[in-house]
Amino acid sequence: MFHEYNMEKILCDLKSPTKKNFILDTDTYNEIDDQFAIAYAMLADDVNLLALTAAPFLNSRAQTVAEGMEKSYNEMVLTRDLVDPDGSMNIPCYRGSDRYMTNTITPVHSEAAENIVRLVKEADGIVYVAMIGCYTNVASALLLDPSIADKMVVLMVGSNCFGFYTCNDFNLMQDRAAARVIFECGVPVIVLPAQGGAGTGRLLTTTAEVCYYLKGKSGKIGDYLCSLMEREEGCPEDADGTCHSRDRIIWDIAAIATIRLRENVGNIQIMPAHTISPDGEEWRPLGDGRNMIYIDMFRRNEIMSDFFTVIRKSELK
Repeated sequence: MFHEYNMEKILCDLKSPTKKNFILDTDTYNEIDDQFAIAYAMLADDVNLLALTAAPFLNSRAQTVAEGMEKSYNEMVLTRDLVDPDGSMNIPCYRGSDRYMTNTITPVHSEAAENIVRLVKEADGIVYVAMIGCYTNVASALLLDPSIADKMVVLMVGSNCFGFYTCNDFNLMQDRAAARVIFECGVPVIVLPAQGGAGTGRLLTTTAEVCYYLKGKSGKIGDYLCSLMEREEGCPEDADGTCHSRDRIIWDIAAIATIRLRENVGNIQIMPAHTISPDGEEWRPLGDGRNMIYIDMFRRNEIMSDFFTVIRKSELK
């Protein structure tokens, strides 16, 4: 057993300067922050990225859950290839679940779930699996082979801060059964909450900032990230000269920043393990003696600075 379910030991490993095994599970087409996270994970020299897996989603950008996953897969491959046009990094991409879980005991089979099992079992040491979309793929992997929890630590970008009026955020509310599997199956969990004042919602940037640091200075991926910001937010101005400054939350880079910045990412706490109520509205203590790691008070300036530095340095390699 690699981490012995000891959160102090896991926190010590997290804070160590060693290169970390990492899998990124991402609903890439849902928003534009996932593309930022993929580039960050691929180019960070202390992240050993084993695979990218496509998470499903359902909203106005996808008419079905399966379509959301397929669009995410295609966008994930596009982003990977912009970072690594010659394929020398050899990062595999896997399709994920085409539906949500119907209960907490039945997995959804997919390439993603099956390869998460394989990669965790084959890896030398702990594998950090970051979920930056809904949790179906990773929960299914843990149901397919519960033994992988011995070598795996889950980073969950989602839910909301303790004390916020609801746990439900977009990632969690899509598949609450999968969320409960993650919280209750025994795998060590690091929660990076979304909203509530101290969560990853602090990670704001603007089109002007992204373009200042990346446009024409960081290859195809830098220009692509700028184009996403220009498309989604822009720098609008009325005919009379009235300016409309807009910011954008880049939530998902928090998962990679946690690996890279360690104790400098924000306020890291070990606390009693929690789960959620069936409707996803409330945090509830598990009360079984286990702990979890919870991070809030994210340091926006340190995280955004590191992100831009990593992407810019890619041009020098």
